Order: sequence, then C-alpha cells, then structure tokens
Amino acid sequence: METLRSMSCLCLYLCLLQPPLQGLEMVDPEEVEYVRQQARGVVGGSVTLECGSNMPDILIWGFTRPGSQSNLAVAYNYGHGPVLQPLLSSSLGHLRLVPNTSSLLLDELHQEAQGMYTCQAIYNTDRGATITFYYTHLEVVEED
Repeated sequence: METLRSMSCLCLYLCLLQPPLQGLEMVDPEEVEYVRQQARGVVGGSVTLECGSNMPDILIWGFTRPGSQSNLAVAYNYGHGPVLQPLLSSSLGHLRLVPNTSSLLLDELHQEAQGMYTCQAIYNTDRGATITFYYTHLEVVEED
C-alpha cells in the first residue's frame, strides 16, 4: 500500500512538474530513493529540515497534517529562486528555504507544524535525472 501511494505521489508530482522537467530524462523511474528522518522542535523555537547534502536542480517541499492524506505544497525551487506558499506556511510558523541549500527552516514554530514534511529533490546528472524523496516526521512539543 505504501509503495502504491508513493508511486501515486511520484506520478502526481511528475505530472504537475512537466514544464520544469522538460529536457530532463529520467535514469530509471523505478530507481527512486526514499529517505526517512525524524525531527523535533519546540513551540516558538526553530528547526531545520534537511533535504540531502547537495542542492538539487528542482525541489518541492510538501506538508501533511497528522490524520490527513493530503500533501500540501509549502515551498519549491525550480531553479529560479525559492517560492513559499504564504497561507499554509504562516499557519506553521515562519518558514524559509535556507539560501544555497535545499533545507527548510521553520522559525517561531506553531503546534500545527507537527506532521510529515516531504522534500522531492530532482538532480540532473550526466546519466539523466534522479529523484530522492525525503520524508521527515516533525514532532512539535511544548517547552519544558
């Protein structure tokens, strides 16, 4: 079931990104890498969510609230600079993409920021495009 859902998400992302992906040839669409991570933040504090160590050519950050199946776009960069979705990001805290990285920084965390963050990183290599999904579960707790 998880594999089917992941492939559905991949197909949805690729369909939505068709214009930015023009000219990128996929190495092997079945060789998608999945990385699972955990992060913890404190209400009112800051946390940085990682999306690999290299800057991808295209990246998309999404957010899924606990109990929801809907992955909502939070931020993206198609190679023309970072873009944040202001309505969603303001309900989570103060969000921004860290310059020259693919990391998502959440400042002034709200309790509503707890959930699953997904970063889709697309790299254009000499062999073609490769894709890595980073799934980060963020737990937000009250200050002790």
